[in-house]
Amino acid sequence: AAQCKSGIMRSPQTIEQFKSVQAPPGQSSPILHYFSTLLEHGRLNALESVELIKPVVQQQRRELIEKWLKQDKLECTEELGDIVQPLEISFALSIYLRASAHQKVISCFVAQGQFDSIVAYAKKTGYQADYGALLQRMVAANPEGATNFAKSLLEGQNGMPLIDLNQVVKVFMEQNRLQEVTSILLDALKGNKPEQGQLQTQLLAMNLQQAPKVAEAILQMNMFTHYDHQYIGQLCEKAGLMSWALEHYQDKADVKRAMLQAHLMTPEALIRFFSRLPPDTALECMYDLMRHNRQNLNVV
Repeated sequence: AAQCKSGIMRSPQTIEQFKSVQAPPGQSSPILHYFSTLLEHGRLNALESVELIKPVVQQQRRELIEKWLKQDKLECTEELGDIVQPLEISFALSIYLRASAHQKVISCFVAQGQFDSIVAYAKKTGYQADYGALLQRMVAANPEGATNFAKSLLEGQNGMPLIDLNQVVKVFMEQNRLQEVTSILLDALKGNKPEQGQLQTQLLAMNLQQAPKVAEAILQMNMFTHYDHQYIGQLCEKAGLMSWALEHYQDKADVKRAMLQAHLMTPEALIRFFSRLPPDTALECMYDLMRHNRQNLNVV
């Protein structure tokens, strides 16, 4: 069979015949002897590779699989990779790569934490993976790795993201990963583009509601200008960040209401705010400030 050029003798029937023969005590099985002979003369086909690997995996003979892969003695298929994976994922990855089993390749990269390799592989092969589903699985198991992976996906190919930013935010926030989504959005929104105003608003709002100190730090960076200032002003007020509420309010009624909480603000913040008001409005606000609490006289 090994030397038959037509390959007609290397059939499923031949394999079944060898498998049915019992090995004499103390000797290797006829089927393994058959495969060994074939390996000496060349490369196994897909079926032969699978039938050889099954008992080798059961015996946990990693060194044999490694040798045959290095010598390119096996025809690599997705089925072969599935058989090998429980024994050694790196061997399975090698097989999946040769078989162009894209989804299985990516699953191996995820299992090994090789997140950068996923994007590189997609770029090389043009494969469109279900990155949203991948991220969902990763966020629970490895939030830090999922964050780095999401950033790589958003960086994308030739400036084109491999996943929608809104989808990334949804995946992370479904598992309440505010810290990670904040890191992702700060990177993704650093261009301060008008079309990203809604996401700027969402980033600030989430942190004002759950992590006000982080929100204040973001506001201090002065990175964003396209968010909903009125809405963020209201959330600043609810969070007790009155100086920032004043920074965002335009309506006189909102300004006056926030001013009544002057005891929560620094004199510097108040002075900075008054310096931006028209003189008439500034005088009116100062009057209200003193009328509400005479202790504000020093500030005025």
